[in-house]
Amino acid sequence: MGGTTIVVYGKLESDILQKLREQIIIGARIGLWSDSVAVIINGDDMKAAAKLFSVRLDDTEKKVDFEQVDKGSTFHVGVAAKYYKAPAAGQLLGTLHLHS
Repeated sequence: MGGTTIVVYGKLESDILQKLREQIIIGARIGLWSDSVAVIINGDDMKAAAKLFSVRLDDTEKKVDFEQVDKGSTFHVGVAAKYYKAPAAGQLLGTLHLHS
C-alpha cells in the first residue's frame, strides 16, 4: 500500500487539468488511483478559496474527466502547501493524491 501527492504548475486551469490528467493515467498503469478531489490554488490570491474538481477515470483507464465541486476529500493538500514551492502571482498550482 502506498501513494503519492501530485503537484503541477501552470498559467491556465485547462493546462493544470491536462497535466493532472496525464499523471492520473500514468498512476493507474502502476496501480495508483485518485483518492481525493483535484485542487487548484491560484497564486494571485492565496487567501481565496481553492477550486475543487471530482476525478473520474473511465473503465479503460485512458480517459479522465473532471467536474468542479463545492466540497470533497482533499488528502495531502497540506503536503503540497508545505513542501512544494508556492505558486507565483499569475500561476496556478494543481494537486491531487493517488493511492494504491
